[in-house]
Amino acid sequence: MKKVTKSLPFLAVFLVVFIFIFSLINDTKNDASLTNFAMGSPVTIKVYGEKNGDELCKGAFERISFIDKSYLSHNISTSAVSTLNKDGTVTADKWFCDYLNECVGLAEKSDCFTLFCGEMKSLWKIEDGGYVPTDDEIAQTLKNLENTVLKIDSNAISINNGNLDLGALGKGTACDEAIEYLKGQEVQNALVTVGGSVGALGSEAYKIGIRNPFGGQNDYFGILNVTDCFISTSGDYEKYFEKNGVRYSHIFDARTGTPVQSDITSVTVVADNGTLSDFLSTAIFCEGVEKGISLAEEYNAEVIIVKKDKSVLITDGLEDKLTIQDNSFVVSVI
Repeated sequence: MKKVTKSLPFLAVFLVVFIFIFSLINDTKNDASLTNFAMGSPVTIKVYGEKNGDELCKGAFERISFIDKSYLSHNISTSAVSTLNKDGTVTADKWFCDYLNECVGLAEKSDCFTLFCGEMKSLWKIEDGGYVPTDDEIAQTLKNLENTVLKIDSNAISINNGNLDLGALGKGTACDEAIEYLKGQEVQNALVTVGGSVGALGSEAYKIGIRNPFGGQNDYFGILNVTDCFISTSGDYEKYFEKNGVRYSHIFDARTGTPVQSDITSVTVVADNGTLSDFLSTAIFCEGVEKGISLAEEYNAEVIIVKKDKSVLITDGLEDKLTIQDNSFVVSVI
């Protein structure tokens, strides 16, 4: 079994945008927006009804960029994750130690979800043309995964291999941090998108388009009407390769060491925070409908599951909030 040693108390708890923002509150001359790039994904920040909106958008993006560069990036050698994977140890501040404890706590909720998927991702070369490993290679990767030991002792963190990967949670976390910054500036209404994750601040109704997994990048099958929440989508239709008629996506099952194979093509989660919505969308994709919905219920989260036959399963909290735009999708409430 993989081992995690903790001295701190637990806290409670893709490159392409999966979710489209269609409309919000009525535009005013004080609305502001910023589009940039961080965490390997497009970032959009919109602030509504604030005189210093441009400055607020800039501040929120700077917070996202700081989290990426200082802590989560695999591409920046000085980030906490890169340093830990490279050196086996890192001295971190309270934010990262608390955050890593939070991530560990979430990962322990699902047998198929892991924070230590770095070796699996490298082995399968999902973003580099794809490679189907041998059974022996997969078995060795699983053995290494089982032997992973992460220790968190005050501000000292260590790992016995270089496999830590927080990519399944990071974009939701970026939304958390940006929204928290804007709240601290007393912003009332704002919207943040980072890749496939969205943070919506305010009591006004936002209309969020949910990507059609069978269409183009600008196609959507439904619109969610939501307020004050976080939304994340995970799917197998963007980052994948095909070999001998089998599609291998970037979402891995830690029990098998292979990309998830199921009748699900996308999962969208609405939750109280972005780290949670990001975790749940991936974990539910791995776990399947029954176990996945049970997991979502633990956190009072709402879920949309799209299957490969175009059937759509939604939890009852979204029954009056999702409007289907494409009648080829058949919706059932679970």
